[in-house]
Amino acid sequence: MGFIFRQQVPRAPSIVHWRATSPYWFKLNTDDSSLGNLGLAGAAAIIRDSAGHVHLACQFALGTGTSVLAELTAVWRGLELALTYGLAPLVVEVDATTVISLLKSRASGKWEVQHLIMRIGCLQ
Repeated sequence: MGFIFRQQVPRAPSIVHWRATSPYWFKLNTDDSSLGNLGLAGAAAIIRDSAGHVHLACQFALGTGTSVLAELTAVWRGLELALTYGLAPLVVEVDATTVISLLKSRASGKWEVQHLIMRIGCLQ
């Protein structure tokens, strides 16, 4: 399966527009939410084709966690769904700089996210 990681750069509040991928590619967008940086956390993932049609979407509660844990969980679950349903090649777009750095470098990260980084690495 081919996919690349790309950062979605946050800016000042503005209207958000989804940007299409190249033809025949899919895009996985993820987002997280945590109340505090160790608090109730949740995440969501959505996969669209190059025309913007939604193929898969999911959201989930994680209990207590950090925003990095939530974002990595969304990436991992989104990639698993993409593999299961044959949605490739795939662009993965997240807005968390820390998560992009961890995934691009395949760094081990803190113990609470190491298993997710390893699982994501095994999917590539």
